[in-house]
Amino acid sequence: MDRLLAVAQEITHTGSWEWDVATGTVRASNELFRIVGLEPQSGAMSFEIFLERLHPDDRVRIRDAIDDALRRRERFQLHARICRPDGTLREIDTVGEAVCDDEGGVASVVGTCRDVTDERRRDETLRLYADIVRNVQIGLTVWEIEPDGREVSDAGPGACAHLPKLLAFNPAAEAATQMALAPELGKTFAGVFPFASETELPALLCQVRRDGMVRDISTLSFGDRTFAVKAFRLPNFAVGAAFEDVTAATRSQRVETTEQRVFEMIASGAPLASVLRDLVLSLESQTRGLFASVLLLDVNGVQLRHAAGPSLPEAYNRVLDGIAIGPTVGSCGTAAFFGRPVIVSDTEIDPLWEPYRDIARTYGLRACWSTPILATSGRVLGTFAVYYREPREPSPMELQLVARASYIARIAIERHQLEEQLRALSAHIERVREDERASIAREIHDELGQALTAIKLDLGWIMRRLARTEGLDPTTTLEKLRSASDMTDEVVKLVRRISAALRPGVLDDLGLRAAIEWQSEEFEKRTGTRCTLSSNVSELPLDRDVSTNLFRIFQEALTNVARHARANAVEVELKTEEQRLSLVVRDDGRGISADVASHPRSLGLLGIRERARRIGGVAVISGEPRRGTRVTVSVPLDNMVDEESS
Repeated sequence: MDRLLAVAQEITHTGSWEWDVATGTVRASNELFRIVGLEPQSGAMSFEIFLERLHPDDRVRIRDAIDDALRRRERFQLHARICRPDGTLREIDTVGEAVCDDEGGVASVVGTCRDVTDERRRDETLRLYADIVRNVQIGLTVWEIEPDGREVSDAGPGACAHLPKLLAFNPAAEAATQMALAPELGKTFAGVFPFASETELPALLCQVRRDGMVRDISTLSFGDRTFAVKAFRLPNFAVGAAFEDVTAATRSQRVETTEQRVFEMIASGAPLASVLRDLVLSLESQTRGLFASVLLLDVNGVQLRHAAGPSLPEAYNRVLDGIAIGPTVGSCGTAAFFGRPVIVSDTEIDPLWEPYRDIARTYGLRACWSTPILATSGRVLGTFAVYYREPREPSPMELQLVARASYIARIAIERHQLEEQLRALSAHIERVREDERASIAREIHDELGQALTAIKLDLGWIMRRLARTEGLDPTTTLEKLRSASDMTDEVVKLVRRISAALRPGVLDDLGLRAAIEWQSEEFEKRTGTRCTLSSNVSELPLDRDVSTNLFRIFQEALTNVARHARANAVEVELKTEEQRLSLVVRDDGRGISADVASHPRSLGLLGIRERARRIGGVAVISGEPRRGTRVTVSVPLDNMVDEESS
């Protein structure tokens, strides 16, 4: 029996002891010696020796607790730390009880000491794991899978959804699934997540239960959300499933992929309609139940034109095509009119949709949010609208997606408009070049041709007279030569005038100011419109490109005055100030409107801005009705001075 007791103590790491209070000696079992780090029965044991083995921080507490228990004649339980001779620290639970003599005094104390070091470490580890499971941001669920007489491998996809039963979960699982899972404990997977019972996850759990291999699902869709799932086997027919909400990351990756594809289409010159259609489809794929469309504002800034809406009914798109913008014209017409987003959460009750309520009801469109597509300059290019079949407000994520799509649409539309402007400007330049060629050809054919013909006739007459025997009449011959000389002078003047029209020599010989002064005088002679110049520029040897572009801008400004302004006077300023050279052309005519000044089809004005930009400057064109138009060009003088001339 003693041997069995010793074996039991060794197995359970429990030592027994008896303390003779009168003598202070302690009789201890072999296991107690081992607990305190000594060889069994290697020396005398006493209460004081036992106290010395305790951790210094525990000694006073343990002595006081034992003294108190002895006074009360009560059983006591204590927890303490033992310092072994090898320096290791062990934790023990001690239980003791006083044994009284016949007179009621305490004769001895008997008890046990159990080494609980490993047990407490296990408990702490379990508590740590429990805290981790409870506080980790990754959802964790535990499922019990009992084949119930059937092999798991034989269960089909539908049956697999009814095999796993929910055993446990952590708070992050409830947050991720947006469900209270406590009432679902004990239910099958199909009962807990009916909307996901047809996914691959139930079969995955069954496979892990069968072969013990860890398996992953990179993207698993639950409604509008996407999760990454890792399944692993646990003891007792259980399988764990850890899942992380990767909706934002997945959506971001899809958006980046889509944007890259759309930007590639823009860069490759794909048609605008194709670019906008792909952009709309990509937005629709990001959010379930969403329909989108793009409308473009026409060149007059009055009507919206259908550009893309592949998922909306064609009949509805036809209704929108050509709709005039206004302060109460649905979502898109109002957004384009005010240049700000318009959110209609319910088309049945919102007053903006009063004129279009029937058409929205016909096609089941209950919510519509429209965002204006704004150009870099702030001008409205069109609208980007999203629709839902149920009343609802936009989420921050949806607003962010629409804003990003509108930004990409702006890039595509502006790129398309710039290409259109470039083609129109090229055609305009070609027309101007052909007009100049035709004008020069007419002058050469008419005036120069006639003058040369007259000279040829006079010279022919002289040659014929020289060939005759009677000789020349001096007076008549002199008249013919004088006439030929006068014609030659006219030809020289005509050639100079044509040359000056192509590029005035005064620009190269005397500089920009003199050329502008000469052109002002020519303009006044040709049109009868008074043209005055004021300038603080005397000699400013500019770079050839700068002077040429400024002179051409001045010519274009005068051409616009002659064609459109109906002005009586033109004032021209050419000044330098704070290291900038400015040219101002101001007339007192009808005045240009802001719409015409910024219109992309105003090619002459576009040419002025482009020439100014080419030399590092800026051109501002403004006007007021009946108060004239003002063209201001400002260029920096830094690096604009011709070093050779200076």
